[in-house]
Amino acid sequence: MEIIFEKRMKSHHDVGGILNKYLEKKIVTESDLMEFLNKSPENIPRAIYVHTPYCDKICSFCNLNRKQLQGSLDEYSNFIASEFKKYGKTKYFQERDFEVIFFGGGTPTVYKPNQLEIILKSIQENVSLAPKYEFTFETTLHNLSKEKLNIMMKYGVNRLSVGIQSFSEEGRKFYNRTFTKEETIDKLKKLKEYFKGDVCIDIIYNYPNQKEEDIKEDIKIIKELEISSVSFYSLMIHEGSNLSKDIKNEKVKIIENLEKEKKLHDIFIEELCKDEKYYILELTKIAKKNGDNYQYIKVRNNGGDTFPIGVGAGGNVGNISIFRMNKNLSFFSNISNLHKKFSLLSGLLQFPIIQKNEIKKILDKKEYNYFLDKINEFKEKKLFIENEKSFIFTKDGIFLGNNIGYEIVKYIVEKVFEK
Repeated sequence: MEIIFEKRMKSHHDVGGILNKYLEKKIVTESDLMEFLNKSPENIPRAIYVHTPYCDKICSFCNLNRKQLQGSLDEYSNFIASEFKKYGKTKYFQERDFEVIFFGGGTPTVYKPNQLEIILKSIQENVSLAPKYEFTFETTLHNLSKEKLNIMMKYGVNRLSVGIQSFSEEGRKFYNRTFTKEETIDKLKKLKEYFKGDVCIDIIYNYPNQKEEDIKEDIKIIKELEISSVSFYSLMIHEGSNLSKDIKNEKVKIIENLEKEKKLHDIFIEELCKDEKYYILELTKIAKKNGDNYQYIKVRNNGGDTFPIGVGAGGNVGNISIFRMNKNLSFFSNISNLHKKFSLLSGLLQFPIIQKNEIKKILDKKEYNYFLDKINEFKEKKLFIENEKSFIFTKDGIFLGNNIGYEIVKYIVEKVFEK
């Protein structure tokens, strides 16, 4: 693979910086939001994202909006329930179904059973779900119980995203995970037998001293357990994480090795997809055929609404962007149509197959020609192949997909705004 970028991007969030450079957001108020919510909603896909900024154990690599749980979550669970009651009175909630509810964190299963029931009962009373809805809880294995699972299934939760990160003993120790390899496998088996829905996991590869045999063993276990989907990310060093502090204090040594990272990435894709029971659903997601559909990312990346609830939650409804700073303060801004256009383009570039007609729907003729300029440049570098209806990422293209998406959006935006 030709090295064409100084550094590999491991997520697509940097695109937001390009858009914010050229497209100023206008501050609006909660009154503007409520005015929008009390109009009949558009016929577009919609999700609700609920944030729980608490964990009972902090992973070494994490710097997300979360903190160590201390004391009870009674007040916070009542707050979340009251938010659903508040917004459930609006036309936005009453007149159309939601396709997706996603509980992220933090660790949303850190709630006690009675607290879960308070939240989920409020959702049942205030949210109407589409017939083929997706209702996800992110979770760890150590704070799940049959009592909690029974409550979640009672209220329609049909998808779990379990933070595994690695099955190897060395990897689990590095990531500060609970349970040994064998305990983890056993608990996942029992969870799959008991839970009526999709069980999905996260894998973070490229930890120090990880061997090819380690990632092949992870894949073997995934296949044997018939996991519905796997999110797979290369290890990222986040400022503020325990891992970043250990690196600064020279307790941990991380050596960047793009060749090794690429090798592990390619093994993961090739080995998991080679018998065609699994396929690449999104640049960092491999799903089992007839398994997980991952509607949440499809809503977010295809221009749908994501209504945020909970401290640290962010999303957008219509042209209003929302960030919940704390229980009493939210930040609202107006998103221009251009901002939405290029955010949608960035989202579509997260999928392995890019349909030409979908791109033509959102870009005008001049913008589409700019798009083709970059696509053709990347085709020459064997990062895309083309057929009559689509552009398809090659294996190398998938590995560099976030860089490619960033460069395409950046090129078009700079061409549009150049003086």
